[in-house]
Amino acid sequence: MRAVVMRPGSFTVEERPVPVPAAGQVLVKTRACGVCGSDLHLFRHAQEMVDTAIAAGVPKELLDAGLVMGHEYVAEIVSFGEGCREELSVGDRVCSTPFLTNSGVVQNIGADPTIMGAYSEYFLLDEDRLLKVPEGVSDEAAALTEPLAIGVHAVNRSGINKGDKAIIMGCGPIGLACIAVLKERGIDVIVASDFSPRRRALAAEIGATDAVHPKETSPFESASSNTASGRTIVFDCTGVQGVFGQVVNEAPAGSVVVVAGIAHGEESFTPAVAITKELSFHFVVYYKDEEFSAALNMLADGTINWEPLVTGKVDLDGVGAIFEELEDPESHAKVLIFPHGQ
Repeated sequence: MRAVVMRPGSFTVEERPVPVPAAGQVLVKTRACGVCGSDLHLFRHAQEMVDTAIAAGVPKELLDAGLVMGHEYVAEIVSFGEGCREELSVGDRVCSTPFLTNSGVVQNIGADPTIMGAYSEYFLLDEDRLLKVPEGVSDEAAALTEPLAIGVHAVNRSGINKGDKAIIMGCGPIGLACIAVLKERGIDVIVASDFSPRRRALAAEIGATDAVHPKETSPFESASSNTASGRTIVFDCTGVQGVFGQVVNEAPAGSVVVVAGIAHGEESFTPAVAITKELSFHFVVYYKDEEFSAALNMLADGTINWEPLVTGKVDLDGVGAIFEELEDPESHAKVLIFPHGQ
């Protein structure tokens, strides 16, 4: 089978053996897979991560084999391993949380060089994690389940209520997912902040009530101009150093701050400022199983305006070029890879 293999500084399309499902595992055919911001992060910092892994004792030959990324997927069941209940059928479309269990060890699909991610024609999933994709949900929509689930989890952790004001710092895929979920929850004030004109336009299309350039209009001033009397809930989805400290300084007293973007390196803020304002913080990652299911249900119910999020589609041969394009925030929101063609 064909797979896109990432090594520091490069992508190559290579032939790899079709994986064989162990007990409780299912072989699936990739129908579509999204490019995640964490994939971009892995590529940008690949050499640093390789050097760290080697220093920690990971065999160099294992890392030299490269990484097949891809954890935002919709797939089709091909065959079952031994001991599977086979409650679903060959040909059923499925998605799942991106984890695979091998000999009792849970591995991250798309981030572990010893297993296939979905930048490939075939890969393995745990039968127990499978969710059947409902009829009427397109492959494009189903492939958005994973990033949307991150938005569901972030919004759930925020404890936001009707009457509260939401501020989204950073309108990449995570920020846009949060906006979509906030809109679905009926939040009336959703202020989006991003330097990119295209991302601000997408934020407004997805459900933001205001979308501002942070150097031209403070999102906190925009939110405070609204008459809603509830709390201010800030979602830092930038993954940029310094933004967290800025939020601490600018957020009004009593605000809740949810950090959903992972900044590379250390971060700093002044505790006395946060204490004086009695700010509350939540640092979030991934989602619960029920939140992943909720995301798929939102896509099936049509309560999420997902179509504007998909801005590009490529096959395996186009992955290297699309990663170059994604360095420009004006280029895309979510790109989907179709290993078997569209």
